[in-house]
Amino acid sequence: MTPGPNPNASNRSTSRFYGLGRGGSRMEGLTAVVLVGGKSSRFGSDKASALLRGRPLLQWVLDAVGQVCEAVVVVKARGQVLPDATCSVPMTVVEDLYDAQGPLAGLVAAFEVVRTPLAFATSCDSPLAEPALIRFLASRAAEADVVYPLVEGRPQPLVAVYRAAACLPVFRENVERGQLRVVVAYEGLRQETVTGEEAATADPRLRTFLNANTPERLAEIDALLG
Repeated sequence: MTPGPNPNASNRSTSRFYGLGRGGSRMEGLTAVVLVGGKSSRFGSDKASALLRGRPLLQWVLDAVGQVCEAVVVVKARGQVLPDATCSVPMTVVEDLYDAQGPLAGLVAAFEVVRTPLAFATSCDSPLAEPALIRFLASRAAEADVVYPLVEGRPQPLVAVYRAAACLPVFRENVERGQLRVVVAYEGLRQETVTGEEAATADPRLRTFLNANTPERLAEIDALLG
């Protein structure tokens, strides 16, 4: 279990690498936030528990972010039962503070307990997250509160790095007044965008952006694995 939030974390802190041996390198100062509490209306069942090659989607995501981040915060819906999953770094599970209010509310719940300066946000239906892309996004956060890719002109708020202390009060205020779009909540924050071409330097096939949000999409991702 990770400790609570660190109120003394500097908004200008950056992440540093430390070794993992042959497995790559983790980044000090970076926590992964994994949102699992969505309604899964298009999938038809709990996506976190859906199996890909015999493993829950949540496990795939934890395996990926555990290669890069020093801690993980999983945000689930109230009363949601998660599949059995393990993580190679300390993991905290919290319940969404708001009932079914979407990703922005989930980020608020996560940032309440994140104790590192930076947080990488993703969801449980992104099983092919590329650790190199996470590192790349975090490396662009020295002068930004949010770093997010634009893929085919569309912002990707759940493949993004956030400066938790700066974003938390802004995101909370948006949720409390009923504004639930993540990208709209960026207003007033220091933003750094990454083009699809730049993202492809770290994730050549852009597999991080593939979402298993329907059974059909999950089958397509399975096929990509060969």
